[in-house]
Amino acid sequence: MKTGKHLAMLAVCLVVLWGSRFGPYTCGALPGFASEINSSWLAIVLYGLFLILLLYLPVYDFISLLTYKFGWETDFDPLVVYEGEQSMQPISRKARHLFYVLDIAIVVFALLPLWTRVAYCG
Repeated sequence: MKTGKHLAMLAVCLVVLWGSRFGPYTCGALPGFASEINSSWLAIVLYGLFLILLLYLPVYDFISLLTYKFGWETDFDPLVVYEGEQSMQPISRKARHLFYVLDIAIVVFALLPLWTRVAYCG
């Protein structure tokens, strides 16, 4: 089922990227920090990959939670995130939730406007 969750996570991230064009902002109303961004294929690919990278953990864990709640899996199996390179201790649940909030805030308020500017307004 792990491969299915990874594919579902990728599909959700691609839907977010595609759906960003229907967001509440227009090209003229994007934040000022997005005005100096050049539109090129490299920029589009890099911003898209960075968005998928930042959304990877929260979306995967959300899909894992859904598969557990719907009874498709017997236990909740989130990705394990460790405190550091040499640490064998995973981060706490509270730190994980704080990371989710921070991660989604960065995506919504910074990266999606940049992505929209590069992909649709350039």
